[in-house]
Amino acid sequence: MNNIVAIERCTSYEPDEVYRAIKKTVEHAGSPDVKGKTLLLKPNIVFDADPKKAICTDPAVLIAAIRLFKEMGAKRILAGDSPGLQTPGFIAKLSGLGRAAMDNGAEWVDFTREKTEISCDYGKVMKKVSVTRAVKEADLIINLPKLKTHQLMCFTGAMKNLFGLIPSAAKSTFHVRYPSQRAFASMIVDLNLAIKPVFNIMDAVIGMEGPGPAAGTPRHIGLILASHNVLAMDIAASQIIAYPPLDIPVNKEAAARGIWLKDPEEINYPLLKPLDVRIPDFKKIPLKKSRSQLLYFILPKPIRKLLERSAPGPKINHGICTRCGDCGSICAPKLISLSSDKKHMIINYRNCIRCFCCHEICRFNAIDIVKKPSNDLP
Repeated sequence: MNNIVAIERCTSYEPDEVYRAIKKTVEHAGSPDVKGKTLLLKPNIVFDADPKKAICTDPAVLIAAIRLFKEMGAKRILAGDSPGLQTPGFIAKLSGLGRAAMDNGAEWVDFTREKTEISCDYGKVMKKVSVTRAVKEADLIINLPKLKTHQLMCFTGAMKNLFGLIPSAAKSTFHVRYPSQRAFASMIVDLNLAIKPVFNIMDAVIGMEGPGPAAGTPRHIGLILASHNVLAMDIAASQIIAYPPLDIPVNKEAAARGIWLKDPEEINYPLLKPLDVRIPDFKKIPLKKSRSQLLYFILPKPIRKLLERSAPGPKINHGICTRCGDCGSICAPKLISLSSDKKHMIINYRNCIRCFCCHEICRFNAIDIVKKPSNDLP
């Protein structure tokens, strides 16, 4: 496995600067063979939003990647993503990603149009998964993640970004099937084993700190990263924002498999090193304290439920909430609904699995994650 991660400074989204940084990192990471091939470029779109909010991969990164791979001889370039509540015909207007693709010689793909099932032959918790048909159309997937925090998984980067290949609201059901942080991390690793081959270019020019991946605050980082190795990239990125890399659930699970690499010391940095550009005051999601899995599962079910309900959870800010209903639509267990007087959204905390999908999908930042959530009404 190629363990190179190329990290280069990129201070803004000025097109020529982004292109130069991407070209340099791709060359130093070991340029993928794209000549005569069909590529699928997969940016990160939690929901369609203005690029200034740093929720999505910036269109300048997508444009530069299309330009570079066309120059390298790619035959056909597809681009797309599937946010949590994608509607048919979605073309990412607010983020500018759809237009960026189509205006620069790529085809924008509707991930909900056609689906296909792929096998996870080496999966630990998942043996097959339904993804967008574009996965099979492409010879190579170019992963374009955004460096951000994540309320459930602490950090989201290259490995987590491939979760978007599962179309639309189907993703939320995975939180019910894999409700714990550990189980969800195992599922993400299984998915990454099934989705291959992949080359990764990370948008870390402006990332997100605080309560990401959508309700946090944009933070200037000023970097572009490139790598063949999806885990190596995520380890490097988590080190840059001052996380112990193997304390991140997905990183820890992937490293334990020993497929991409086993130790951060195995990574080769031909340009900048993570410690050269580390941001010690990056506002992070606190890592969960480890808990004995054996002890937890031998506890009586009522006590386990009590422990789960005592964990931080979503709380609706009724002064901001517009009652649009997106949170109820994304909630796989269907635990969020309008109050009887139709004036407020309310959450059934008794059965809430703390997946934070409602927090992630809210376009109005009307859902906070708090220690003692409740349905207190104004």
